[in-house]
Amino acid sequence: MLVLDEAALTAVLAAPLLAAVAATTVGRRVPVLATRLGALAAGSGFILVAGLAVSSARGEQAALGTGVLAFAADRLAVAVLLLIFGVSTVAQAFAVRYLAGDPRAWWFTAGAGLLTAASAVMATATTLIGIAVGWTAAGVALCLLLGTYWQLPSARDGVRRAAVAFLIGDGALWVAVGLIIVRTENGDMAALSATRPDAAMATLVSVLIVVAALSRSAQIPFHRWLPATLAAPTPVSALLHAGVVNAGGILLIRLSPLPSPALAAGLLVIAGTTTMAYGAAIMLVKPDIKGALAHSTMAQMGFMILTCGLGLWAATVIHLVAHGFYKATLFLSSGSAIARHRRFAALPAAPRPAGRRRLVNLVTAAALPLVALSAAAELFSTWTHTHAAEQALLLFAWVTGAAATWGWLQRRPNVAGAVSAGAVLLLAAVGYVALISTATEFLAPALPDTPAAPPAVWATVTAALILLGTLAGLRGSRVADALRRVVYTHVLSAGSVHPATTGAQR
Repeated sequence: MLVLDEAALTAVLAAPLLAAVAATTVGRRVPVLATRLGALAAGSGFILVAGLAVSSARGEQAALGTGVLAFAADRLAVAVLLLIFGVSTVAQAFAVRYLAGDPRAWWFTAGAGLLTAASAVMATATTLIGIAVGWTAAGVALCLLLGTYWQLPSARDGVRRAAVAFLIGDGALWVAVGLIIVRTENGDMAALSATRPDAAMATLVSVLIVVAALSRSAQIPFHRWLPATLAAPTPVSALLHAGVVNAGGILLIRLSPLPSPALAAGLLVIAGTTTMAYGAAIMLVKPDIKGALAHSTMAQMGFMILTCGLGLWAATVIHLVAHGFYKATLFLSSGSAIARHRRFAALPAAPRPAGRRRLVNLVTAAALPLVALSAAAELFSTWTHTHAAEQALLLFAWVTGAAATWGWLQRRPNVAGAVSAGAVLLLAAVGYVALISTATEFLAPALPDTPAAPPAVWATVTAALILLGTLAGLRGSRVADALRRVVYTHVLSAGSVHPATTGAQR
C-alpha cells in the first residue's frame, strides 16, 4: 500500500507542474485544451490527495526522495493539500469558460500549475530548504499571475507592491533558514524539536519567520499589497485569497517545533488583532464587492495569525481550510451576487424593529447560538472541549451565529422567527461540533499540543467582548451619530489604494 501512496504523492507533486509546462509550450495554439488540462491535473491531484488522507488516517505515511528533495504526506500535509488542490481545481475549472477566447488563458493555466506545484512542495517538504524553495516559488508564480494583464497600469502596480512585500518576507525566511542550518548543521524538519539555539539566536530566527508570515498573509505593516491586486482576473483572485495568503499560517505551523520566544508570539498577536480590526472596518464601508472581499480576507488572515500567536494550531488549520473554500466561492460568484443584489434592491425594504423589540432581538441573537453550541457539545461526550483550539473555534462560531441570527431577526422579529432560527442553529451547531471534533482528532498527531487555554487567550477574548459590548451600547447614542460620518470617511480613505509611482509600498 505504501508503494501506491508514494506513487500518488509523486503524481500529486508532478501533475500540476507538467500541466504548466504543457500550457507554456502548446497553450497559445490550443488554449481551451490547455485550460482543461490544467483543471484535469488539479482535479486528479485532489482525488489522489483524498486517497492519501485515508491512508494517513490509518497510520500510514507516504514519503519519497532524499536529502533536500525529500517529501512526506503526514496528516497536516494532506489537510493542506486538500485545500491547495481543491481551490486550484475549482478556480481552473471556472477559468475554462471565464477565459474562453482570451489570448492570455495559457498564461493563467501555466501560472496556476506552477503555483499549485510550489504550494504542494511547501506543504510536503521535510527540509527547511525544501519549504523555503516552495515558499519562494509560490510567490514568483503569484506575481506572474497578477501580471496576466500586464498592459493595465493597475495590474503593474499590484505586481510591484506584491513583489516588494514578498522580497522582504522571502529574504527574512531565507536568512532564518540559513541561521538555523549554520547553527544546527542540519536542515531536516524532524530535528527541529531538538534544536536548542541560544536566546538571542532563537529570538532573531523567530522574528524573521514572523516577518515572512506577515508579508505573505498581508498583515500590518505589509497589508497594502493585497487590495492593489484586484486588476487580476477573477480566477487569479480566487487562488490568491483562498490559497496564497494562507501560506503565512502554514509556515508558522510547519516551523512551530522551533523555540518560540514571547516576543514572536506577541508580534503575531498584535499584528493579527490589529489587522483583523483594520480589515473588518474597511470591509464594512467598501462600495465595491471585490474590494470588500479583499479586506475581508485581510481580516480573516488576522484571525488566523492571532490563533498562531496563541498557539492554537488546530484552530489555525481548520480556519484556513474553511476560509479557503469559502472565499473561493465568494470570488467566483461575485458576478452573480451583484446581479442578485440589483434584483432585490428594487424591492421595498422591510421595516426594521426599534426600541424594546430591538433589545429583545439583540439578547436573543446572542443567546440562541450559545445555547445551540452548548447543547451540541454535550452530545459529544468524547470531545475534550476544554482544548484551547476548540474553545477558540467555538467562540468564532458563536460570534458568526449571533451575527446571522441578528440579521434574520431583523427580517422576522417575532416568536416564529426566533424558533426557526433556534432550530437551524441547533442543526448547524451539531454539524459544526462534529466536524471540529473529527478534524481536531485527525490533526492532533501532526500538531503541537495546546492542552489548556493560556492566559493570553482569555485576555484577548475578554478585551474583544468588552470592545464589542461598548460599541453595541454606543451604537444608537448621539455621540455615535456625530462620529459616524467622521469615522466612515476616515476608514474609507484608509482603504483607498493610490497608484504607486515607484515600487515602494505606501
